[in-house]
Amino acid sequence: MTSERAVVHLVPHTHWDREWYEPFQVFRMRLVDLIDQLLERMSADPRLRFTLDGQAATVDDYLEVRPEAEPVIRQLIAEGRLAIGPWQILLDEFLVSGETIVRNLELGWARAEGLGGAMRVGYLPDMFGHVAQMPQILRRAGIDRAAVWRGVPAAIDRHSFIWRSPDGSAVETEYLVGGYGNGAHLFDVPDRLGPKLGEYRRLHAPSYGDRSLLAMYGTDHAVPSAQLADLVDLVNAADGDVEVRLATLGDYMERDRERHPGPGGDLPTWVGELRSGARANMLMNVVSARVDLKAAAARAERALERYAEPLSALHGGTWPGRLLELAWRRLIDNSAHDSICGCSHDAVVAQVIGRYAEAEQIASGLVGSVTRRLATSVPEDTWVVVNPSPVDRHDIVELDLAVPAGWSSVALRVGDRILPTQELSREGAVHGVFRVPGSGVGEFMRRRRHGRELLGRFINNTEVDPSADPPRIVVHLDRVPEPLELDVEELVAELTTAAAERPEEIWDVTLEVAKRRRVLARLSAPALGYAPARHLEGGDPHESIPNPVEVTDRRMANGLVEIVVADDGTVRVAGGGTVLEGVGRVVDGGDAGDSYNYGPPQDDRLVEQPESVDIRPDAYGPLRGEIVVLRRYAWPRDLTADASGRSDRTVATEVTTIFELRADEPFVRVRIEFENGSRDHRVRWHIPLPTRVKGSAAEGQFAVVERGLEPEGGHGEVPLPTFPAVGFVSVDGCSVLLDQVTEYEVVDGRELALTVLRSFGLISRNANPSREDPAGPEVAVPAAQLPGHRTFAFAVLPHAGAWTTAGTHAAAEQYRHPFAVIRGTASGGEDPAPVPGLSVEGDGVVLSSLRRREDHLELRIVNESAAATAATIRIPLAAAREADLLGRPGADLPLTADGLALTLGPWEIRTVQLLRR
Repeated sequence: MTSERAVVHLVPHTHWDREWYEPFQVFRMRLVDLIDQLLERMSADPRLRFTLDGQAATVDDYLEVRPEAEPVIRQLIAEGRLAIGPWQILLDEFLVSGETIVRNLELGWARAEGLGGAMRVGYLPDMFGHVAQMPQILRRAGIDRAAVWRGVPAAIDRHSFIWRSPDGSAVETEYLVGGYGNGAHLFDVPDRLGPKLGEYRRLHAPSYGDRSLLAMYGTDHAVPSAQLADLVDLVNAADGDVEVRLATLGDYMERDRERHPGPGGDLPTWVGELRSGARANMLMNVVSARVDLKAAAARAERALERYAEPLSALHGGTWPGRLLELAWRRLIDNSAHDSICGCSHDAVVAQVIGRYAEAEQIASGLVGSVTRRLATSVPEDTWVVVNPSPVDRHDIVELDLAVPAGWSSVALRVGDRILPTQELSREGAVHGVFRVPGSGVGEFMRRRRHGRELLGRFINNTEVDPSADPPRIVVHLDRVPEPLELDVEELVAELTTAAAERPEEIWDVTLEVAKRRRVLARLSAPALGYAPARHLEGGDPHESIPNPVEVTDRRMANGLVEIVVADDGTVRVAGGGTVLEGVGRVVDGGDAGDSYNYGPPQDDRLVEQPESVDIRPDAYGPLRGEIVVLRRYAWPRDLTADASGRSDRTVATEVTTIFELRADEPFVRVRIEFENGSRDHRVRWHIPLPTRVKGSAAEGQFAVVERGLEPEGGHGEVPLPTFPAVGFVSVDGCSVLLDQVTEYEVVDGRELALTVLRSFGLISRNANPSREDPAGPEVAVPAAQLPGHRTFAFAVLPHAGAWTTAGTHAAAEQYRHPFAVIRGTASGGEDPAPVPGLSVEGDGVVLSSLRRREDHLELRIVNESAAATAATIRIPLAAAREADLLGRPGADLPLTADGLALTLGPWEIRTVQLLRR
């Protein structure tokens, strides 16, 4: 031990969970009290420094209550004593989209800079692991340093290391040894501060060396001691072996660390995601906590990122910037780790789901505005089909058509081609016949009518036949207004006048619903563009359908993939050069864990054999086939009183699985439905694999991550081999295309298991069999049992070998992004030609974002492959330039005759700004 004084860089801070075991507004009251105290002390004592948790939301939430305090905050930031940002909110990285991460950073950076300056450190103190592309995200925003706690592997043997993304981007990263509160209790007993600092120095010497140490003085929802600066001065005035320097985290990482480097020479390097439990709990099963919340998140993100923004940018009128900002703010608020993880109070989860609903509603409303705008250029008997993908493609759409009763079949005309349809259902009949005296017809129509609506339908036309016996009025109703403009008051007045001429006679008032048919059609549309399709009579039902679907009692096939249902309700899936047997076994087991960690009870009982099975086809092709499998199980109702096993009481549970096959699709769509009447259990859907595998690949945030079968543990938590996936999860033999963030496990290398549902009743269970220490308070969350109707959807893509040669990206794009469709509203005219939007070509190139930024289109793409690739962007352009992740413009780019050509490195995220010609 050297006799020279060591330096402890003391970083006063608070870790602020915006909402968790109490709702946001309750926590905010505590936040206001905390910052009131903090500002008062810092204004009175220039020695103090404070790091406000790396998230601008703490400032925004406070200033909404104390707007008069903004000048004080600005002054402290200007003096370099208060550090804020760079994030808007401290998010969970694995449970939101890559684009949500970028927008979070963009919003937080702008807010912090607007208040005087953002902390230039990627502060990530309490996320439940870190995504592989985070170093690239930070570097492309101009940040070259990070600070992390959870997920750091045992191979990192010191406090500082180089963390690289798969593309090679690197940030110098501070491992918060012992957590973001490693120095929280140094000042609990002021008289023992000197010995405590010496003990801290000795304890952390293996990580920091003997000369310069970091101590994070703070914890959840805490304010520093009022005596802090005086105590620090007393320590420094004493003849001890430790000097304490108050600093913000930015000070430490940018200045003090350079003067006092850590131990050793070259820093160790880690490439990819950080999901190790070697030094801190990973709390990995938040992925399957509140699967309803994850579904809401996926719907809102997809509606905003892949529909509302791109379609508004290319085909909308005035850019709806404020509405989009409101939607994004709700997504970003929800990305906080305690919010999206589903590990919070029931009241919090309800608010989170409500915010997702608001974001989805805004996005859906904007898509509706764009499609209605497009419909004005298309005749009323024609449909507008809108493609949200950046490639030309086909999709099967469902149309609800008003069809004359005499038509034997319906076809669609697209250009000079006649395309067949598959009929799903018909409707149209007399809705009711009412006997009304002529003098009462007017009152009859007034009482039942709401504007143009009558008994849930639109009034489109009327007929009057006073010569009939009895005299007759027919009111024609339909689900759609046709024509769009109709003077209903005048129409009703005419009926009233006609009937009033024979006031004493009884009239028949007949409400007749239009003859309609629901049909399927396979249509094409250009990349991010739209195309018209007009319906007409005729069409061979199998003409022009590539790889049509054929269905028998237990078999469906389309030339690309075949499924055959077995007696137990599982299926044989063959396609892509491989065969999967026994697919779809449902396994129900107990869960004595909590929102953070699945914990099987000591005497678990698995239920996987159904008591009975019913199998029936429900659609017969040629465009779409369906087979419905109904399996009945006796699932235990709950756990025993001591949570050591499962109850003998059972709940009769019917699990319905709908297998769907579409023409020319190489994958099988799957939807699971059941009424959940059990508690404290986990339901998984299994896919046995053709051969034993050594790992998996999962699409996440701007990358496809390769994982082994066993995660690293060591910190008092069972390292369960369950992982998150966003777009798809793949093993040799098949890929599963996902609707939402999904937890999966490759069981013993032989089966892929998807978690369909996990029911639990506590935020944190003190006696969790999978974890030694509590992860939070033992607060009851009965809504997390998720009683009632549950649904879960995905698709199975069989293939030989790895995902890289199976067309998995294209299949995921097809599965996740259905066409939008709307009926034309123009009165007459010819069908317009298809209108292209913007196309992106390139192996492995994925669209993340397309929006307007002032007079430019801003496009973000990523090369999700391990090889460099050429990306071609086709759209008429006047100019193009580089941009960083925060939207700051860079160098001009040369154009090609039809757009822009880029070379993307392996796993590269690229943002460009395009000026349309």
